[in-house]
Amino acid sequence: MYEMHYNELCAYIYSLSKNKQLAEDIVQNVMLKIWKNREKLTINTSIKNYLYKSCYYELIDNFKKNKKELNYIEQIKNEVLEVFIDEDTDFVKNQIQKVKVEIDKLPPKCKEVFILNKMQGFKYKEVAEQLGVSIKTVEAQLSKAMSRIKEALDSN
Repeated sequence: MYEMHYNELCAYIYSLSKNKQLAEDIVQNVMLKIWKNREKLTINTSIKNYLYKSCYYELIDNFKKNKKELNYIEQIKNEVLEVFIDEDTDFVKNQIQKVKVEIDKLPPKCKEVFILNKMQGFKYKEVAEQLGVSIKTVEAQLSKAMSRIKEALDSN
């Protein structure tokens, strides 16, 4: 029975699964189950029909099992990603807090230039005009502010 039907069953399962190794495993499993249960096995159709149906159902069971495993793996992956996202969120919040603290520590003119440019979106020229200073002064104050903030973030 094995030698007579093995190749055609493998071809049948391969046509459904497009996976040669899986097709061979399915046919092997069906043949093994038949052999183990040969004493109590009652077949009411042709052997060929019984083998095809058995292989088909074994393939369906395999897909269901793999789907459950994939769903479980996907669930684990999502849980792990949530942990990383939560950790990243905490990290980002912590960094934002550090930046706010450093902005508050800036000298008054430096802080004013930084807020006008980086937080309110004014261009260098607009900040210079509003504060009555040169563009070079705005650049110098921003450079000073950015250096202090970067230094504070790097040291922690």
